Amino acid sequence: MEINECLECANGRFKISKKNGVMVQNVKDATQYNRISSYAKIKTVRVDATTGIESLELEYMRVSTKNIESQWISGENLTGHHSEALVKYGVDINMENKRILTAAILASRGHAEVEIVYNQLGWATINDEPVFYHAEAIPNRGYFLSEESKINIKPQGQLNAWMNMFNQHVRGNIALELAVVLGCTAPVISYLEGKHTDLKTLFLALNGQSSSGKTTAAMLALSTAGAPTSTNKGLLKSWNATQNSMMSILNGINGIPICFDELSQSNSMDLTSLLYSLAEGKQKERATQEGGLRESAYWSTVILSTGELSIFNRLANNLGLRVRILEFSHVQWTKNATQSEKIKSVISQNYGHVLPQFVNRLFEAGLQSIDEAFERQRKLLLEQMPTSDTTRRISIKLAAIMATAALLKEHTDISVNVDAIRSMLIENDKENFDDRDHGTKAFEDVMQYLVEHQSKLVRDNQGRIPYEVIGLISTKRSANFENQIIVSILKSHFEPMMTELKYQDSKVVLKDWAKKGLLVTESGRQTVRKNLDVEGIGKKKTPLYSIIVPREYHHLFVEPPSLMFPSTGTSYSFRPDGFSDEENCIGNPADDIE
Repeated sequence: MEINECLECANGRFKISKKNGVMVQNVKDATQYNRISSYAKIKTVRVDATTGIESLELEYMRVSTKNIESQWISGENLTGHHSEALVKYGVDINMENKRILTAAILASRGHAEVEIVYNQLGWATINDEPVFYHAEAIPNRGYFLSEESKINIKPQGQLNAWMNMFNQHVRGNIALELAVVLGCTAPVISYLEGKHTDLKTLFLALNGQSSSGKTTAAMLALSTAGAPTSTNKGLLKSWNATQNSMMSILNGINGIPICFDELSQSNSMDLTSLLYSLAEGKQKERATQEGGLRESAYWSTVILSTGELSIFNRLANNLGLRVRILEFSHVQWTKNATQSEKIKSVISQNYGHVLPQFVNRLFEAGLQSIDEAFERQRKLLLEQMPTSDTTRRISIKLAAIMATAALLKEHTDISVNVDAIRSMLIENDKENFDDRDHGTKAFEDVMQYLVEHQSKLVRDNQGRIPYEVIGLISTKRSANFENQIIVSILKSHFEPMMTELKYQDSKVVLKDWAKKGLLVTESGRQTVRKNLDVEGIGKKKTPLYSIIVPREYHHLFVEPPSLMFPSTGTSYSFRPDGFSDEENCIGNPADDIE
């Protein structure tokens, strides 16, 4: 709309119109106005809801063509020497009029339309009230998704078309029903993130041959929230991307699912570290050239990954990741190629409707319904899953998925089989349980290592010191008078040994051993300190990890140590300081081990 009247915010100093351009009040005669440039004014002020930063839509007449055009600029473009940059857009600005012209343009801001936009996606707060940013803010507060959004979640097609596809090709196929649930779990995970430390982000690996339908399942999950494609800012991304670009995509996403397709294409030199970052929901801190810390990226959502082989095939033995990543192998997601193509044909044209509708229904039901459903489902899971520390952590992730399934069925027209999905998740967890029982596997590997390298252990019935020493082996009587063999490994050798055995998180392993009563420790430590006088070590107190060897392994040590005290030919003490046979020496590791 043209401005033909004086701008009140400038006390009538300026008049702006397309016909007469920008005019300024004559200093000597207030009834007269002098033209200073062609038409230019702020048409729209766009406020970023997250940062509060404004961008300005400048509407102006291009000097060369006399056409009315518009350009988005920052406030800096209207200050100081920055204003001269407007010349490149064809604005009628020069050295003589720039000060008064920029003042006039800034004055027009008071008459501009105001839009509140956001680039952050998912959960946020406005005036201490929760809001969910999708293509529109939920509940609708007149906020809009920025056109500069890095991902495409603007709904396309029709919800009815998507629902018909679901009823015809998905319903009854529990694996595909689970895929739909996983897409809608993203806002549930992000909502619960602040209440449960193991729910920062849900990372799921879908593995199998191309004929298994894993990519179709991933695309189906994505279609609930936005474009399930790899083009036009779709939610299907490639592993063939730099780590920085992956972090940039995820930054600020709190409840919109993302998929990285085909793990084999990853060129990451440190895949383990990258996966930790993805599953933890934050970028690893980086230093600036000045020695400070760069601002890190943060997210909380569902991340899907596809690949033909197990994601753990690319990694060393790592319990930390096995409890952070849910892996689905040996799942036939689609019946055949025909079913897969029918699903992809529909969702490529109809997407982005289900998740915002689901979130709207959650607001209507009350967000506390998420917490209630989560607690109910976790209780049911724990009743049916084996008891272990890792099971407790995994159950939290599975409960978020199951809460989503229950809430979808209760509050939407998407009728999924909740009980069948729970059974599928539990059965899948059983398949992965043995691999996750990391401590037991590590213990068996370490026992095998020690048996093979027992010639490098100093024995308490020998005066001979091995040429290379990796630790001590001794015997004591337990409180019930049973013989115990204890192998104490030099702390300096323990980490290289674990690396050789391909275990990356030895602290987690040690914590597990301590809980199982397999470690002798000093108070407040994971180690014991013993006086050694061994070449290469010197005569000093040396920290060692002391492992109680279970009876079934005793026969593997071909020269069992004596139950007597060491002979006088040895020059070490096999007891930790303050240690006595009567004391209970089984301790707990430090609590800060993850």
